[in-house]
Amino acid sequence: MKKISLYTFLLMSALTTFTACNEDFNEDVAAPQSWKQEDGKTVTFSATAASATTIDLATVTTDSVKICSFTAPAVSEGQTITGFDIVLDKKITLALNKSGQVSKEELQSTVNSLFGKRPLARTMKGVVNAYMSSNGQVFRASSDTINIIVTPKAPKIESAYYLIGGMNNWGDGAELIKFTHSDKDVYEDSYFTAVVKVPKDCYWKIIPQSNVTAGDVWAAGVLGVATDGDTSMTGSLIATNPQAGKIATEAGYVKITLNMMEYTYKIEYIGDMVLQLYVPGAHQGWDPASAPIIYCQNYDMKYDGYVNFTAANQAFKFSAQPSWTGTNYGDGGTGTLSTDKDAGNLSVTEAGFYRLTANLGATPATYTATKTVWGLIGDATPGGWNTSTAMTFNAATSSWSVTTDLAVGSFKFRANDAWDINMGGSLTNLTYGGDNISVTTAGSYTITLNLGNPKAYTYSIVKN
Repeated sequence: MKKISLYTFLLMSALTTFTACNEDFNEDVAAPQSWKQEDGKTVTFSATAASATTIDLATVTTDSVKICSFTAPAVSEGQTITGFDIVLDKKITLALNKSGQVSKEELQSTVNSLFGKRPLARTMKGVVNAYMSSNGQVFRASSDTINIIVTPKAPKIESAYYLIGGMNNWGDGAELIKFTHSDKDVYEDSYFTAVVKVPKDCYWKIIPQSNVTAGDVWAAGVLGVATDGDTSMTGSLIATNPQAGKIATEAGYVKITLNMMEYTYKIEYIGDMVLQLYVPGAHQGWDPASAPIIYCQNYDMKYDGYVNFTAANQAFKFSAQPSWTGTNYGDGGTGTLSTDKDAGNLSVTEAGFYRLTANLGATPATYTATKTVWGLIGDATPGGWNTSTAMTFNAATSSWSVTTDLAVGSFKFRANDAWDINMGGSLTNLTYGGDNISVTTAGSYTITLNLGNPKAYTYSIVKN
């Protein structure tokens, strides 16, 4: 129980005094009047949690939920109670009615904000406030701290999911096709994606990681659709008597996206495409079979990769096959590509390590060639967020590295001392514009950026 003394203070006007030369302008000024402070009014106020156990929001069916009980403070004549709220973990304030109820939606949002969306019991420190009005002034009385334990509402989301169906002949072992996912918690990023080549009119179902781990792919938990052979390209996933969905398209690539927070799916037909383009040229003897590649990571006809050109004005082309027998792409003029057999070579103006991109989905197809020099940037680096820390290029491995002191903080990789090309994210899957990379322990580190494999850009960080 906490006691709060409330006082009413009278406002006094300040007395301003002016003086000039030797004249005393204050001789006829009376001493300022003063008032005795009123006796303090002591208000007792206590609150308790509505439940000693967990409030499970998944079981709450009403718009509001009772989280605490309290007795409204006793007030003197002329005072009125104007409202209540509760402050959780000294960060978030929720409106509270006199029955100790808050909005279920706001409580869910609060837990998500403080702890994330994973459905675990979360303990928050709460202080209940009562607000009182007296003679135009508003006072607050606060309870002692109480524990509010809440589990947010969220569906079961597993760490991984697998595709099974006509695309892998319903193989339930190594043939399973794993959906890709970011390195974030599945309750913060609930999307799983798979791009796969399917036969015409392909049936499918989804297998959760728990079934794979248990060695029983067809155990309870398999996901599908409500009606066997449903050809909808978007819809809901169910785990009770799941039926096989059907991709009613011609053979080709499709992109399947699962939103496991909503238990929905989306299928996008891509069609025929090659996932990589070879880059033969003067830098490697014009041999497509041994040429570096640029790769289409997102299955969107956009290709990306890095090539080291060893001299100025070196020419190159893109090839869809590791030979000259496939589709070849030459200069179409003004940054465009042409498949005409007489199309000229592409070229770079100076030697260097270039980022090459191609967009075969554009009309006409386009490309870029940007020379890059890489460095580190961030508050963990010596130059902070203003100055890059230079890295050294290794042509044999298409990598950049530096040994430097890092402080606790974060960093990213960026090219050319600018933000047009920057990378962040996980060790095994750096992405353009990705998240900052955290450093939790200060010290000397060797950091290496690996750009030789466009299927997955990676980095390593080793404490010396």
